Amino acid sequence: MRKERLESLESIVVFLVPLSVSISLYLSGFLAEVPIAYATFGFYIVCSIALTKYNGRSLAEIGLTREGFFPSLGYSGIIVVSALLSKFVFGDLVLSSSITPLVVAERGLFNFVFSGFGQEILFRGLIMFSFLRWKGWRAALLISSVLFGLVHARWGLGAMIATGVLGTYWGWVALKTKNMVGIALIHGLYNFLAL
Repeated sequence: MRKERLESLESIVVFLVPLSVSISLYLSGFLAEVPIAYATFGFYIVCSIALTKYNGRSLAEIGLTREGFFPSLGYSGIIVVSALLSKFVFGDLVLSSSITPLVVAERGLFNFVFSGFGQEILFRGLIMFSFLRWKGWRAALLISSVLFGLVHARWGLGAMIATGVLGTYWGWVALKTKNMVGIALIHGLYNFLAL
């Protein structure tokens, strides 16, 4: 039990350290938002994998596996389809005139590799599965969802609540399928289309 508690606390450190450094660098004007986001999400990816290996765990234990990929993709894809249908029905689905192939490539790289995968490997991978081993599924789902909501605080209370709810759903999918790869792809697609 002590090992599981330590791993859970380490996962929180992986969340807090780059976040506190990023906020400080951004507020001081030292770095712009985009480079900070790349660095933060890159840190989440590298440290989540490194910490998992350091603790003698397989990457499958944080949902990085082929098993359960298609159910993970399907269940989490419901969110993107629902959002697109909603935008289509309410008529605010608009393609920006500033979209160029370079913008699509840069946004694709950022959303699929860094934002989607970086957040999922940390929140639904490292944090949720480490708390699952220590405190059980309810605490794991609650903690990972609340932290996921908090990381979106700069967009206001509504965004925090919405992403917390979305994180709860994606957490449920990860717990059910034991896979976060499909969720990461859908998260990247969702961010790409929404932003």
